[in-house]
Amino acid sequence: MHQLKKLLLFFFLSPYVFAETPPVFNLLSAPKDLFPASSKVNIINDPVYKTSKQYLAYPLTSIVNKLASQTEKPLKNSVLIFTAADGYVVTMAYQDALLEKGFIAFKDLSANQKTWTDFKFGNEIITPAPYYLVWKNPNLDKWRYPSPFQLTSISIDSADSYYSQALPTNNNAQAMAGFNLFSRYCIRCHSINNTGGKLGPELNLPNNVTSLYTEEHLTHFILNATKFNASTKMPVFQDIISKKDTLTIQYYLKSLKTKLNP
Repeated sequence: MHQLKKLLLFFFLSPYVFAETPPVFNLLSAPKDLFPASSKVNIINDPVYKTSKQYLAYPLTSIVNKLASQTEKPLKNSVLIFTAADGYVVTMAYQDALLEKGFIAFKDLSANQKTWTDFKFGNEIITPAPYYLVWKNPNLDKWRYPSPFQLTSISIDSADSYYSQALPTNNNAQAMAGFNLFSRYCIRCHSINNTGGKLGPELNLPNNVTSLYTEEHLTHFILNATKFNASTKMPVFQDIISKKDTLTIQYYLKSLKTKLNP
C-alpha cells in the first residue's frame, strides 16, 4: 500500500510526468487519500454569495505543501496557478498563500440536500462546483487573494517561467509597469502568447489587439466593458484603475507586437 501511494503521488503531483511541466494537483482525478483531512469552515461575507457561509473544505496549505515538495524551482518567486472548468486561470504568490488561511471548499452546508447553492453569475445561474477557493479573513485584497470557483486543478511554477511568454520584449520601464498591471487584473481571463486565462480572447496571437482597435476604444472598453456587451463577464474596472493605467496597459500590449511568434 505504501508503494502504491508513492506511485500515485508521483503520477498526480510529479513535475517529471511530462518533461518541463510544473507539478499539478488535479482536483478531479487525484485519489481521495491524497487530499488532506477536511473540516467545517465558517466564511464571513462570502464573495460569491454576499453572506456568511459554512463549508466543508480542505486546507489549502496542505495541498500547496505537496506541490512545493515536488518542484526543484526556487519557491521564493513561485506562483500558484488555479484553473477553472471554463478556462479562467488565476495566479497568486506562493508566499502569500502561506500567510493566510485558505480552503478548497467542496460542499455548501446550507444547501440542504444539494452539494451547492445556486447563484447568479452574469446572465447564468451556476454553482461553484466542483471546488471553490475561500479565505477566512474577510478583509483581504481580492486581487492578491482571489476566490475562483469551479476549480479543476492547482499547480505551482516560478513566476519567471509561467509569465515568460507574456513578459515585455525589453526592459522598458513603462512596458514593465503595464505588464505588472496586466498580470494583476487581466491575465486571469486573457492570454498573451497563450500564457494566461482562456475565458477572454488571446490579445497578441495572431493579431495584437492594439492593431485592431483604437486607443480610445480600448480605454473605454477596459474601464467598462458592459457598455459594449451587456452579457460580458469582464469586471467593471472604472473604480479600480485609472485612464492612465489603461494607457500603460496598452503601451505594454503594443510592445508585444514584435513577439507575435514566440
